[in-house]
Amino acid sequence: MSLSGTAIQLPFAIHALDLFGTAVFALTGALRALTKKLDLMGAVVLAIVTALGGGMMRDALIGRHPPAAFADQVYLLIAAGVGVLAFFWGRRLHEQENWLIAFDAVGLGVFTLVGATVADQAGLGPVGILFIAMLTATGGGVLRAMLVAEIPFILKKEIYASASLFGALAYLGFVQLGLSDVWVIWGVVLITTGTRLLAWRMNLSLPSAEA
Repeated sequence: MSLSGTAIQLPFAIHALDLFGTAVFALTGALRALTKKLDLMGAVVLAIVTALGGGMMRDALIGRHPPAAFADQVYLLIAAGVGVLAFFWGRRLHEQENWLIAFDAVGLGVFTLVGATVADQAGLGPVGILFIAMLTATGGGVLRAMLVAEIPFILKKEIYASASLFGALAYLGFVQLGLSDVWVIWGVVLITTGTRLLAWRMNLSLPSAEA
């Protein structure tokens, strides 16, 4: 059984954060295109793939039709618009600028929250919620890396997907405790974002295989 595009309604606060996360991830995708010296179309494609790829994979897996990015075309317009703007005016920006890394961490937290919420409303169990939350948050980055022939970020030793996992676990805990939507929303975003930023600032990483 498939879910219609309107079967899952995000609360206004989560929807607004989702649009913000879309813009942030689109910016990181477009900047990667500039780093790789791609043309305008390449920048727009990477912006859209990075911003919407995880959500599209999520919706395909849970049978949500049409995907949220097509049901509400604002997502596509934001991703494409950010891609165009970044191509023409983003050349002075660098992917490793502190504020951009911070925004990306916020986007990670937002997409973790959105993925967990959508999976929960779709009736998935705890394991499914964890998987869908992480897929929503990191799937776009994986697709972007594949398009530019890089190792996906989540396969490197930096704490990125793990931060999303912590946020998704927090979501399950908060819901189990019966906390209000406000606590769930900001708790998940802050825990995910805080974990990612703390690991980045302190140069923490997971163990990696030694050559």
